[in-house]
Amino acid sequence: MNMTLLLPWFPIVLAVGVAGRVLGRARGMGMGFLCALFWLALVQASAGSGMWSEPWTVVASLSGSVAIVAMGGWAGQMSPGASRGPVFSADSYEPAVASAPNGDSLARFSAMIDRFDEWLDGHRDHPNPWPEFGEFIRNVLCHSCSATHVQPYRLRAEGDELVALHEPDVFTEAERLPARQGIVGHVVTTGRAYLAGDSAQGELVQSLAVEWKKPLAWCFPIQDGKQRVGAVVVGKLSLAPNRHRELLHAAEQLIGLFWNLLSNAVNTRSALEHDPVSGLFTRPMFLKTAEQSLRQSYRLGEPVAVAVVAVEGTRELGDSGRWETADELVSEVSRSLRQKVRSDDRLGRFDGSRFVLLLRRVDSELASLIIGQLMSRLGSVCGDASRWGVALRVRCGVVGSGTEQPDLRTLVSKAMLQCRRARMEDIPIANDLTPLPPNSTRAVRSTVASPVLTT
Repeated sequence: MNMTLLLPWFPIVLAVGVAGRVLGRARGMGMGFLCALFWLALVQASAGSGMWSEPWTVVASLSGSVAIVAMGGWAGQMSPGASRGPVFSADSYEPAVASAPNGDSLARFSAMIDRFDEWLDGHRDHPNPWPEFGEFIRNVLCHSCSATHVQPYRLRAEGDELVALHEPDVFTEAERLPARQGIVGHVVTTGRAYLAGDSAQGELVQSLAVEWKKPLAWCFPIQDGKQRVGAVVVGKLSLAPNRHRELLHAAEQLIGLFWNLLSNAVNTRSALEHDPVSGLFTRPMFLKTAEQSLRQSYRLGEPVAVAVVAVEGTRELGDSGRWETADELVSEVSRSLRQKVRSDDRLGRFDGSRFVLLLRRVDSELASLIIGQLMSRLGSVCGDASRWGVALRVRCGVVGSGTEQPDLRTLVSKAMLQCRRARMEDIPIANDLTPLPPNSTRAVRSTVASPVLTT
């Protein structure tokens, strides 16, 4: 190898050796390949394109390129990080002692993921899956981390309290904790987990843990991005925390992932089932839930009544471009309706200006009295013309099941006809206790078959 080839080659091979030492074997070889190409370009620029016609020069150039690449791989094998296993760390922990995850831990976490997939498929449509999810967390932490006395808490929307996931019995209220006080409040506020015996957490944090009147071995926050949404408190750990920090940190991350997946499933279902403006059931969801309530009432021999409430004049708000005012009106009306109905009644927004109620254990006459009280409240809301800028009127049609057991669509259709009758006769409430005019029979049939009731 002459001096023309050697002078640029020697510093390049030294640089590749240093790079391989820092980057590791694979990246060192990649760096060596790039530097070999650079060296060949320098040699050709210096010796000219005629160098490729001389066999000795070609052999020397290729041999030097191979040596550069080999130097990168060889130096990478000697890298200090080449023999390390993966190191996991959390904000609350010092860097853990390096160790490779064992097969048993991987199998346990794989089983946890499979169990959650099955659990979510069976509970995503449950009205309130959180108490059962709390039990799922206890089982998972018990089998994966030997943790007992586990209590998960959700952060309320106001952000001032943590509420236990489990359902309280009829004689007690759900357990609540302040979200900004004590050791649990510290974990939620800072987003850093607490682990008993961890000297890195400081004396002040340890003093907060001492003030906790129950056994406390581990407490970690649940986060959705940067937002804290809950916390999990563990009373006892059977394994040694200092020797299993990687396992505990992985469990924290996995529980947080499960929590957020369930929250997203619940929020998605709620968005499909509830009208975004009123917060009431959409028409398809109302028909589904009201049908279930109707069948249950018929099995128990209970009467039911259906009422349709229409707010006349809301279209004028939309036609004039005052959509925010129209939404405010709908929200006010919905709030008044929710305050009056019972927990086992059903309430939904049927379309832009009509709301429908299913009232259990009442006949037409009693339902008319209940709706009369409700209409007076709605009248005070909608009667403020200076606030809404248009003249609003509230009408209502009420029908009962009577001595028969009509299906839900028939009841809703007849209530809509009574609501239309109230508008035609300029009265606030019309019910099925007053006989309809003879020419209304065909209207009832056409309303029952109307596609507005289809889901």
